[in-house]
Amino acid sequence: MRRGKTGFLALTVIFFFGFIVNNSEAGIFTYRETAVKLPSGTPVEIKPGAIIFHLDEGRLEIIPEGDSLKVRASDKNGKLVYTGTQGRVFSECQPEKFQKLKATDADYRFIRFALGKPEIDPAGRGVLIPAGTRIEKAADDIYRFHLENGEVISFKCRSTGEDKIGDCTRYTRDGKIIYTRTKVKLCRMTSLEELKSMGSELREDLWVQFVTESKG
Repeated sequence: MRRGKTGFLALTVIFFFGFIVNNSEAGIFTYRETAVKLPSGTPVEIKPGAIIFHLDEGRLEIIPEGDSLKVRASDKNGKLVYTGTQGRVFSECQPEKFQKLKATDADYRFIRFALGKPEIDPAGRGVLIPAGTRIEKAADDIYRFHLENGEVISFKCRSTGEDKIGDCTRYTRDGKIIYTRTKVKLCRMTSLEELKSMGSELREDLWVQFVTESKG
């Protein structure tokens, strides 16, 4: 009797771990998620109306629509999982790259991450630094970005291992604080032109962030 209970317990444990493994491999696409990470080396297919990223779990399509990007996620069998809108594509960036730059070489944003994924910007507090913005290195760990309208965005970097997070503060042209966002990362935005001119595979990790629209 005791041997029977032991065997049953062992089978239960095996089944439980098998269930976890199978579900962890079931796919990265989950309805109502707001971001998907595309690892370096992901195969890319460029079509006239879409940029398609082929993942082990399925494929993610970026569809230009006017000035915005739509998203379609499908599983490995081609079944639609969800669609999304207001898409944006970006890579995480280390601020040290600005040490030798006098102006930004692309559009950048400060984005907060939670549980390893980027969060949607709070209303009215999205921080965009356009390409060509003048950079001032105020200290070893402080960078200031001077916007065309006279406002200044200051970023104080705080090292956490290989990742660099920090606090960004937006000032009026008179030096008054508009708002501060803490624990953000500096991210380089990928333009539509860059998406369309990608090679056959990604050369770096990318994030695709969006607002879930409908379920497949």
